[in-house]
Amino acid sequence: MKLVTFIHQDQQRIGAVEDAGHIVDLERAYAAYLREAEGIPNADQLAAVVLGPDMCEFLRRGERALSAARKALTYAKTSLDTSNGNFTCDRQRVRLMAPVPRPGALVSAGKNFSDHVAEMASKKGPVAPVAFLKLPGTVIGPEDDIPHPPEVKNLDYEVELAIIIGKPCIDVSEEEALDYVAGYTTFNDISARDVIRSENKTGIHLMGKSFPGFSPMGPYLVTADEIPDPQSLKVRLSVNGEMRQDSNLGYMIFSIRAMIAYWSQMGLNPGDVLTTGTPRGVAAGRKPDQTPWWLKPGDVVEAEVEEIGCLRNRIVSE
Repeated sequence: MKLVTFIHQDQQRIGAVEDAGHIVDLERAYAAYLREAEGIPNADQLAAVVLGPDMCEFLRRGERALSAARKALTYAKTSLDTSNGNFTCDRQRVRLMAPVPRPGALVSAGKNFSDHVAEMASKKGPVAPVAFLKLPGTVIGPEDDIPHPPEVKNLDYEVELAIIIGKPCIDVSEEEALDYVAGYTTFNDISARDVIRSENKTGIHLMGKSFPGFSPMGPYLVTADEIPDPQSLKVRLSVNGEMRQDSNLGYMIFSIRAMIAYWSQMGLNPGDVLTTGTPRGVAAGRKPDQTPWWLKPGDVVEAEVEEIGCLRNRIVSE
């Protein structure tokens, strides 16, 4: 399934993408299914309890919620010609939010692509996975504007795969790591390079990665059963139609399995998001002159992960 969080008629809802591109409101479709197929009178209340109010709660409810979502989507597909107005929406009439609008934790890998380590002139890659935290409040949707803070001079981009944890994950092995993944989505790690350089002089960086809007995510949470081998996915990013990054996850130093296993030592929970790091092609790695590639107001950034979808965000003055 392709799961989404969307806004329709000023309400935040959980949905799934139907084959023709319609957005199915899962709670309403599941309630309709319960009334028609199982004759349950309090179907609306039961559907709300089973699916939860948001994506994090949906994931916490586990297989019961996923099973209900599959039934709702199947029911909606068979009902499109009759009563679909009750629980399906035209894609153009809704606003897609990030699939997980407010992650419990947002852990982003650093220095995790061999080609990116080389372009940044690092002497060597890390001996164990390294990461930084981005504040959950930085997350925006796949078509939202990215504010350009006035104090930032060197605004950069990084296309990444985001891994969304689906169940409590503590001290797992690499072999079983993917069993704890709910699904995947596209992520753009926006970075204020000049702020980061200043922060790193006295400690570790936080603010340079966590201005509002610095974490575009989406458009879908593609469930793990649709992507059995995420390690081979292609990633790409363009600015105003000019390709800047074009690579694949095979260049990762630490695999997705290794990342999950390593960070599970601190405990991961449903709705937590891990991002993979980025390949070569960022503005900060451009030689000899980085200036033309820094993002500026008016730029349109498109970040895409194979089999998942594309983010299209415009840079605007804050």
